[in-house]
Amino acid sequence: MNFQRYLSAKRTVDDRALNRRVEARLADELRKRDESRAPLRVLEVGAGIGATLTRFLDQSWLPDRVRYTALDLREDNVASARARLPAWAVPRGFAVRRARAKDSIICSRGRRRAEVEFRTADAFDFLAATDREFDLVVAHAFVDLVDPADALAAFRGVLAPGGLAYCPITFDGGTIFEPGADSDPDSDFEERLLDAFHDHIDAGGDSRAGRHLLSLAPEEGEVLAAGGSDWVVRPRGDGYPADEAYFLDCIVEMVRGAVEDEGLDSDRVADWAARRRDQIEAGRLVYCAHQLDLLVR
Repeated sequence: MNFQRYLSAKRTVDDRALNRRVEARLADELRKRDESRAPLRVLEVGAGIGATLTRFLDQSWLPDRVRYTALDLREDNVASARARLPAWAVPRGFAVRRARAKDSIICSRGRRRAEVEFRTADAFDFLAATDREFDLVVAHAFVDLVDPADALAAFRGVLAPGGLAYCPITFDGGTIFEPGADSDPDSDFEERLLDAFHDHIDAGGDSRAGRHLLSLAPEEGEVLAAGGSDWVVRPRGDGYPADEAYFLDCIVEMVRGAVEDEGLDSDRVADWAARRRDQIEAGRLVYCAHQLDLLVR
């Protein structure tokens, strides 16, 4: 599994899933901001290969002046994001140059000027150590990997008064593969396998982070908008769109690897994964994951 290719392959899945009503409320909040003030200061935690960064830069509602810090734990993700930004920006009419800080890139087009800084660090270490203040924290597909209460408290610690936390694609406990378990001679095995997968997520994060964010956020601020952002991947015509067959292969491998030490019979897990891969190759597998998008002040 190539993790950077997985992050790239899921871009089209995310694009369909993102809740447009929550995104519209974010846009409204940013439009209210006094443009004569300093540039909008954005921190993205778990920025990956920069998909959310480029999605933001492409939006008409983003303020003209932006300072964007793209933070990720993995150096290979950060290196990929840094390399991909100019390749994305230049064909779209941006002038691109290196800033004085070696890890920063400035993209300019018309009135828009975005200075993007790339950082490799653990999110919580960075949030605890920084003395910088941000207007917006973006946590795309991040909060389910950690404790939601800890994440909200850490975000609040770096946000300016009235600052926003935008948490799209937050997993919320639903994993579905079709054809379903009722087509399997051992119909309860997949149910136990997916329960084990969610238990594995809970060991380091929260498999129901979306709903927990929804209940915890009022303790830290105000929920401005919330809505579903389910991943739905299905074959169309001759197969899956874009690179989504690879995305599905990665999901199957993630589930298989996650349940490896969860007490299930390893041969049956391998058989399950092989059957699901055969369905992907045949263009038959449908995959859904339940998620929520939240915007919190």
